[in-house]
Amino acid sequence: MTPLLASVASWPGVDEHVVLPFAEAAGRAPQPPVIPLEGDALLFAFLCAGLVGGFLIGYLYRALFVEAGGRT
Repeated sequence: MTPLLASVASWPGVDEHVVLPFAEAAGRAPQPPVIPLEGDALLFAFLCAGLVGGFLIGYLYRALFVEAGGRT
């Protein structure tokens, strides 16, 4: 037996249900992605970007928020 969610052939994403109708209504053809990442590679890219951004904000927190607050 397969779970109910696994039996669905494909789950349409935001691109198919939101972006595509607006683009077609505006008379624009769908464009290929700038960086064509397949599958979970896009999630991994967002994970890496979040880790780098979080590290930088954490490392520079005092310089950005605490020490800058005393200056006028």
